[in-house]
Parts: sequence; C-alpha cells; structure tokens
Amino acid sequence: MDKIRAERLCIIIPGFLLGVLLMFFSGCTPRPPEQEFITLGALLPLTGDSSDEGLRALNGLHQAKEEINASGGIDGKMLDILVLNDRGDRVFILEQYEKLINQGVRAIIGSSYSGPTIALAEISEQHGIPIISPTASNPAVTLGRSNVFRAIFTDDYQAQVMAHFAFNKLKAQTAAVLSNLSIETYIHASLVFAETFSSLGGQIIAYETYNSEEDFHLILQHLKEHNLDIIFCPEDFYPASVLVNTAYDLGLSDTVLLGTDAWDGILTYVYNPRAMENVYYTAPFSYDDPDEKISDFVKNYYSLFGQMPLAGSATAYTSLYLLSSAIEKAGSTSWPEIIAAMKSQETDTILGTIQFDENNNPYINVYIIQIKEGQYSAYDRISLIGRS
Repeated sequence: MDKIRAERLCIIIPGFLLGVLLMFFSGCTPRPPEQEFITLGALLPLTGDSSDEGLRALNGLHQAKEEINASGGIDGKMLDILVLNDRGDRVFILEQYEKLINQGVRAIIGSSYSGPTIALAEISEQHGIPIISPTASNPAVTLGRSNVFRAIFTDDYQAQVMAHFAFNKLKAQTAAVLSNLSIETYIHASLVFAETFSSLGGQIIAYETYNSEEDFHLILQHLKEHNLDIIFCPEDFYPASVLVNTAYDLGLSDTVLLGTDAWDGILTYVYNPRAMENVYYTAPFSYDDPDEKISDFVKNYYSLFGQMPLAGSATAYTSLYLLSSAIEKAGSTSWPEIIAAMKSQETDTILGTIQFDENNNPYINVYIIQIKEGQYSAYDRISLIGRS
C-alpha cells in the first residue's frame, strides 16, 4: 500500500482527506538542486482502527515542518519528512522501518500507540537511530533504551496523577478500577492507580477485568449497587465512549468516570453531551490554555485544518521541534550526536519546558480534561514532580 518514490513523500492511501493532507508535505515536487535537506522519517497509523490518532499526528508534523522551514530550517537546511503508514501493526511497522532506514533518514518520529512503538524501539536499538514517539505512554517504550524518546508522560505517572486528583480534588473515598485484559499497558496503569489511590487513603471496592466493551453493561450494573464515588478505566477513546454511554444509560449519575490520555477524542462517539458531565481524563495538552505559545499554535493549526488540535497533534508537533533543536545543537545529523543533544537539551515547547530523565521521558504537566458545553476544557493542571 505504501510506496516510496523519488519525489519524496508520495504515499498512496485511500481517502481524499489523507490525500489532501499528504500534499501539504514536501512531496511530490522536485527539490531545487541548490537547496540542502535534512530527511527525517515518520511511522504513523494512517489507516485502520488507529488512524484517528495517526492523522492528528500527521497534522502536527505538517505544521511544525512548515514553521521550521519558513524560519530558515536548521542552519539553512530544509526539513524533509518521509511519512509511512504503519497501520498500527507491530509486525508491519518493522517492514516500514526498514524502508526508512534504506532511505537514510536521520531520525524517526513514531508511532502513536505503545504496541507498535515497542516493536519499533526494539529493532531501532540494533542501528542506534534516534526515535521519538508523540503519544506512546507505556514505560517499556523507552526503558533502558538510549536512542528512544517520547513527548508524552508515562502511563505510571498519569495514573498516579489521576489518583491524586480523585482523592485530593474530587474528595473521592471509594473507587472501582476496570482493566482491559488484552492490553498490558492498561492493566499496568490500572494497578498503579489502585495502589496510589489506596496509599492516599481511598478504598478500592472492586477491580473488574473485561475482554471488550461489550462487557461494560454487566460490569456497570453490578457496580451501580455500590454507589461508588469514581470508576477509573484506562482505555482507547472509542471503548471509553461506550463506557460513558453505558454508564449514562444505567443512571450512574453520581459516579465520576476517570480515564487516561487515550480518551482524547471521546466526544466524537458520545451521543448525549449530558453523559460527559462527570467525566475527566488526563492529557499532555489542552487547546484552551491561555499561554501565548499554545494560543499561537492553536490559531495556526485551526487556520490550516479547520479544527481544534487535540493532544496527538500537539505532541507530534513538539516531537519535530525537539528533534530539530537537537540537530541544531549537535551541529550534525550523526545519530549518536543527535541522541546526545536530545539527552542534554532543555527545550521550551508548547507542552512546557522539556528535559528528559534517565529513561528519556519528559517532565511535563498533566492536564485534567473535562467536556464543558460540548468542548474539551482544562479543569486542572497537575505535576507530582518534587513531591515525596
């Protein structure tokens, strides 16, 4: 389905929208012979069930690339990005990775979800090429890997933040935790939340596991009897919307539903806005933050795409700026020198000032997002850094 052609970034994927988006990038026009380019790669899920997140990231990359090149590029060299569809598949992404390596890219941005990104991270260690994921939050993505970075917080950290929010801000005392048995990273996040909430003084009344969103109705019917303060469920945004809709239908109006960053985009699938009145989730970004950097990013994004940016666009945008800053600091496109610059730099971004820790994870704030009057809105912004 994906085919690299000499003109750069010619990707054949069905759908007129994706075709329009891809035309924004450097392909398919010949390069001026006198202009030097730095070529980066991107692996994103652009088709299939994961494509919403991939297309958001694609938008963010386009915006950042256009801004960087408009301001003179990196030391006068323009950025060029080869984007390939990884389908959100941990096997297919390896084939696409080899194509990028053969094209001589200097770093790779991707992927959006943790499963394919872990596969990408493992194979990339053999070559030592810099990798940065916009949204893969499983701690295993970067753990012990010197060449792999991320632009988002980890599942552990956001689960801890949500537990603190539930106990300290919502004053919750009782909770149930739901865990998807088929996704390891979500199981781990559920356990971290339960442990943190309990350590703060809260009580976990039930820990429920499930195989698909079809199980939510029976689980919530059972939990309704306990009159819980909160239910925490790390999930992707579509199953999360099923959870929210089901809770609303069953009349769990006094129980707050809590989720993680993968809930971003949930509003598309919730059929009754009133169902979102008691819903909160974590995110690395909120488009209503009044910070000037964020406001400028949001205005430019809206002018380009006619919609407001969600977190996946902001983190992809940030990923490209982090790489560009590292290449400029290194004064080189050598893989080891880019990695060394990434590790040592402190970069001011729309997600805040980013400095990577020993496992190449960024120190950034966590937004608590709620849906207010049919719009995503920042309810709170929390950092646990520096707390004992």
